[in-house]
Amino acid sequence: SDPPDQFWLRDFKAFIAGNTSGVGDLDFNDQIAVFLEVPAYKVLYEEDIARNANGDVTASRTKITMDQVDLDDVREQIDALENQEKVSAKQPVNQGIGGGDWPFFTLADNYFIWSFFASCPQELAQTTILGVVSVAAITILTIPHWSAVFFVTPLICILYVDLLGVLQFSGVAVNSISYITLTVSIGLMVDFLMHVLLRYYESRPLDRQSKVQDTLSTMGSSIFVGGFTTLLGTIPLAFSTLEIFQVVFKTFIALVTLGVAHGLIFLPVVMMMIGPQGPSIRTD
Repeated sequence: SDPPDQFWLRDFKAFIAGNTSGVGDLDFNDQIAVFLEVPAYKVLYEEDIARNANGDVTASRTKITMDQVDLDDVREQIDALENQEKVSAKQPVNQGIGGGDWPFFTLADNYFIWSFFASCPQELAQTTILGVVSVAAITILTIPHWSAVFFVTPLICILYVDLLGVLQFSGVAVNSISYITLTVSIGLMVDFLMHVLLRYYESRPLDRQSKVQDTLSTMGSSIFVGGFTTLLGTIPLAFSTLEIFQVVFKTFIALVTLGVAHGLIFLPVVMMMIGPQGPSIRTD
């Protein structure tokens, strides 16, 4: 970036150097007071220099323009944030001080979203892993058959990857809105799998094909109707002009469609091929 147009310390030094009325003989606090008594400098810098009751400068700021950062390029924004942190860390006044307590630092409104972009990949991966592990643990507790977790865990991973692909294809970037929808999607999509699996294990027939047929004939229509009504409930969001509602709409359309398809098509095929056979797990 280019040097700032208004920099109080630069103008202050020029003011002292060009003053011939003895201001240079005063101490620093008095010089600052005289400097800020000049109407032009007062308008420019009075709000940029904070002083206590004794006239000591406790804080100051200078505004710079980061005009070489492409606000449409996330990688450039992350690099700009990291470069500013490196510049601040190298300042002598910051040596030996933790980053959160630096007396010299840069700050901008964009830093908050840039920080999110920088931490998002790691946080999203961690959240996804914890979500899948939680789903696996709940499967073990709620479906009383050891094999259920070996169907739910890989299928929810496949569903999640499919959802990421659909969102990418739909032009939905990973941001604070899609981050939340992706996080909650794991818990929503697993419903379509859990209902089918639980019904399969409760089915009375002994062979796989009969179990799948019984599952789809008894639970299939309910799952389909549940998915369809969810789609109907999200349709009004499609007419919104706000991006947040557009992202939620696209995410729900994708997760419901994928969830129903995997629950009623893909999972029954898998269960028909390698699902456990034998009596049901019902205790009645």
